[in-house]
Amino acid sequence: MIEYEIVRHDRMRGVRVLINSIRIRSLHMHHDTELLYVIHGSGSVIIRNYPYHLDQDDIFVINAYEPHEILSDGNDFTLIIIQFSGHFLQEYCSLNRMLFSNGRLSEQMDKEDLADLKRDIFDLSVSYLEGGEYFSLLCVSRLSAILYSLMKHTDMILLSESEYAKRRKTEKRMMRISEYIEMNYQEPLRLRDLAEKEGVTETHLSHFIRQEFGISFQEYLRNKRLECAVRMIHTNRTLCEISDACGFSELKYMTKAFREAFHMTPAQYRALAAPAVHHAGSSDSTEYIYPAKEALALLKETASLYK
Repeated sequence: MIEYEIVRHDRMRGVRVLINSIRIRSLHMHHDTELLYVIHGSGSVIIRNYPYHLDQDDIFVINAYEPHEILSDGNDFTLIIIQFSGHFLQEYCSLNRMLFSNGRLSEQMDKEDLADLKRDIFDLSVSYLEGGEYFSLLCVSRLSAILYSLMKHTDMILLSESEYAKRRKTEKRMMRISEYIEMNYQEPLRLRDLAEKEGVTETHLSHFIRQEFGISFQEYLRNKRLECAVRMIHTNRTLCEISDACGFSELKYMTKAFREAFHMTPAQYRALAAPAVHHAGSSDSTEYIYPAKEALALLKETASLYK
């Protein structure tokens, strides 16, 4: 099921930059707007069950509280990810009420403006990762330029106060649902139990989930369990043990999920896909967040992409 991700702004207020190699990131959302820049490989961002395919050098915007999945076409789908709070520069613009259209920015911007945006993304990333004296001022400058480009050259709407209030009410229900499933996906779950917690009928909640998340309750649940299985696939556990630990009632259902997502069985995935390295202190083999020193080296290796 969808996961509510807490974005931590550890280095500077309201902004986070990371370099991330992703194999599979199941449905999740967060309170920050997210800008993706593909450094290597290709994959898809899935929003409301619609896959937006991204190739190397593509740029894509994901709105705050917008449920999304990320799925690699192979083992190397490496992204610059810039996350920024709706409160960033709130004295000058109302980011909380802005909604950017989904789609590759190369389809919305001309070549010259797109080149400027790429340089700003690269410069922001380097400044953020290098740190140093007054680095936050450089980051604010670069992110301001990025936001200016997005507002001026892409499709964007500004919600009214009443529209924003209605959206916030919907987002809070989405968060409650996501938190409940995140805590319980390894156990048998029924839509009826969740509907009772929300004080609505099963039919109403089923329509709500389909409308807001783009897929059904059972599809959410399957995807969450699939991500769990991918994390465990390179352990010494048997496939039956992994299936049980991740909440699949039978191995055949886990096999079906692997076939639909990767076009191969769990056994074939285990044999063909090399284990992904993971961030220090993490057991997650589905993505790798580069430490700052490694991230900077990677950016310098691919600097020609940003020129």
